[in-house]
Amino acid sequence: MIGRKEEIARFQSDFYRDCYYKMLRNIILSALVIFVLIFAVIYYILFTVPPVYYGTATTGQIIPMIPQS
Repeated sequence: MIGRKEEIARFQSDFYRDCYYKMLRNIILSALVIFVLIFAVIYYILFTVPPVYYGTATTGQIIPMIPQS
């Protein structure tokens, strides 16, 4: 009778250990994905070209815009 309880306890211990390592691997993978996304956003912010604005007349002629300040 005691042998059966020890076997069940060992199976439970193995189950929790295996689930712990799976969860730890998933957390590390998620952290890596988060860091890659953070670096992608930082790269996008730092290295994008600002948009060029221009004005047009009703005839379609492009009018250069002069900064006011």
